[in-house]
Amino acid sequence: MLDSPGSYDPLRGPRRAQGANPYDFRQTEKFTADQNRFLNKLSVSFAEGVVTQMAPLLQIRFNMELLRFQLRAYSNYLNNLPDPSPMLVFRLDAESQAFLDFDFDLTFAIFEKLMGGRGLPPRDETRTYLTDLERAILRRPLSRILGAYGAAWKEFKPVDPQWESLELNPNAVYLYPPGETMVVSAFQVDLGQTKGIVNAVVPFRYLKASIPKSSYDEFVLTRTGSNMGGTNPMASVTPIFATKIGGAKVPVSMALGRAELLFRELLTIEVGDTIRLDTEIREPLRIKVNGRTKFRGFPGVKEGKLAARISQVLEEGDEEYDE
Repeated sequence: MLDSPGSYDPLRGPRRAQGANPYDFRQTEKFTADQNRFLNKLSVSFAEGVVTQMAPLLQIRFNMELLRFQLRAYSNYLNNLPDPSPMLVFRLDAESQAFLDFDFDLTFAIFEKLMGGRGLPPRDETRTYLTDLERAILRRPLSRILGAYGAAWKEFKPVDPQWESLELNPNAVYLYPPGETMVVSAFQVDLGQTKGIVNAVVPFRYLKASIPKSSYDEFVLTRTGSNMGGTNPMASVTPIFATKIGGAKVPVSMALGRAELLFRELLTIEVGDTIRLDTEIREPLRIKVNGRTKFRGFPGVKEGKLAARISQVLEEGDEEYDE
């Protein structure tokens, strides 16, 4: 359960601060235990999606990890943000807005890496601004992060977050009344040698209405079973990165056969000589993928190009597998 002023650790559950904390008995907003697990799944999927998008773009070690959830009053949260704080304001639907806020040093490190640098924070510790050019360049990576947030919702409902603005002054972001309850999901980001925090700040009422109210365990079993055709409901869902490598190219070759010669025989070979191979003309040939035998088949031509017709898929344990 997410209770303010405490916080929720996705691994250990609710945290309790040492000593006595004041409690506002008027605060009735809370998630069910299952909704907490759904929120954790959503946040972890978001972090994985950001890594998938940002690591290839920046070409540097990039990691993002969920730290905690908190319930905060909107004005209380804004008042505690430093100035400047890059804030990506976006619209969830016609009635709801949210924002992502970033550590300034982390935002600048992303820009610096895009410009060919090492991904370091600004050297001038007193710098409190981003130029118009820097903002324009940052739109590309920040749009990818925003897209990853929308993709994280795909198992629950279609969400297409729309970019509205990139602000630096928290006091300029007036989205909700001061007492509106917001859910703050905090993430630790490691970008090369730079570390920083990214917070996703979303209205409690939007999450409460959008997160499934069903049993989390039943939801996972149902979704996993449908993905696996119902044959193995406990099997793991294909990782996100598996879809990203589907378009990778691998070399495929066909071996006509093999022959063993003495070195002195090799020295005497001339044009017109015949070397007898170890395969018969009617036998299927070895087909190699990335230099290793994975199939057997017959050579041919398709649409004017050399081709191979697969006659056998080799399995582990076969004599020729992986040769």
